[in-house]
Amino acid sequence: MPGMRPLLRGLCVAGAAAITFALPAAPASAAELHNISYIARVDGIGRGISVTFKTDPVERRTEQPRLGPGESWEVNLVMDDPQQAGMAVRVLPPYGVGLHCEVQVDDVVVDSQDLTVPPALGIFNGPVNDTVTCGHFNP
Repeated sequence: MPGMRPLLRGLCVAGAAAITFALPAAPASAAELHNISYIARVDGIGRGISVTFKTDPVERRTEQPRLGPGESWEVNLVMDDPQQAGMAVRVLPPYGVGLHCEVQVDDVVVDSQDLTVPPALGIFNGPVNDTVTCGHFNP
């Protein structure tokens, strides 16, 4: 349909397997759209990760890809305002992994962050820094 945004497309890379999903996006002028890529990677063995990313300035989507050490997850979409692009990558307990997040706008890396999460041994009642954020993202 004229005036409709391209579909939101995601790709999870896990070895040789790939999963693609598509979501309809809101209407906007083609001249205003920017390609946004969100990339997450885990280095180490954990129970899993949670990736939350913005699909527009207000809406968010959360995925829980199953990744092995060094494997990446990526989702691609379009946004009117690339300044609003942002994501968070969180490791689920037990910890002891390296997390990486990256935001690209029109194929240019605008933010890239890494976080090493130490193992949580025994009962831990204090705050844990288990999330890395990129771009414009307020948890």
